[in-house]
Amino acid sequence: MSHPFNPAPIAAKFGISADDLGIELISHTLDGIEYESVLLFNKKSTAPVAGVLSIPNFFGVSQKALEVAATTIGLSQAILVGDVYGKSVRPTNGDEAMAAIIPLKKDRAELRKRMSAVLEALKGQDKVKLSGKLGVCGFCFGGTAALELARAGAAVNAFASLHGALDTPNPKDAENVKGAILVLHGVQDPSVPRDMVNAFIDEVSAAKLDWQLINYGQAGHSFTDPDASNPGFFYHKQTAERAAVSLKNFFAEKLG
Repeated sequence: MSHPFNPAPIAAKFGISADDLGIELISHTLDGIEYESVLLFNKKSTAPVAGVLSIPNFFGVSQKALEVAATTIGLSQAILVGDVYGKSVRPTNGDEAMAAIIPLKKDRAELRKRMSAVLEALKGQDKVKLSGKLGVCGFCFGGTAALELARAGAAVNAFASLHGALDTPNPKDAENVKGAILVLHGVQDPSVPRDMVNAFIDEVSAAKLDWQLINYGQAGHSFTDPDASNPGFFYHKQTAERAAVSLKNFFAEKLG
């Protein structure tokens, strides 16, 4: 299936040649709406691999989202950069992106339904052979989405949030979580205040989950986004590199 993405910079982030990078569009339908996600994989790898669902920031599926996923997650697993907006929704500015996420942040049941559907799309794709181990991660809004899928009780081994919001309308739903949780948080993030962090700690501790929280003191929101440059919402190279190491180690432990 043809696609509009430039494989060369994505492959460079993975440290492989563009010829070895598989990029496939994976479609699914939910409630009459078509969604289109992007599968990234190493064509040279023939052994079964774990699958990771990666939800981008509020701009959704894009060239940059693929490059950020490649940089941060690596290619030890097959990665589905997931679409939870619908194929026709591709925000081009902040206002459009906010319009896409606000309804989903207000309606967590709908967000969970869309996350469950795109997870099934990953499990049902036929481009790579999956080992049965599954991970989910998300960036900014995607981190919120990953944690809501965890709270919905999805059968996934590992969930990770990178500079995502940690609040939920139903903290008791943490009792449904089946996998381990990793939160990578910039303490200068104005959208995730200390009270929200503490409430999350109380939530996952009460549920006796396998969880980790890493606080990065010099980082705010969007620390993995090379184009972010606003107060409190900015790229931080050192933190992005440290977070990538932490995420790769987490997935190696839980998905290896």
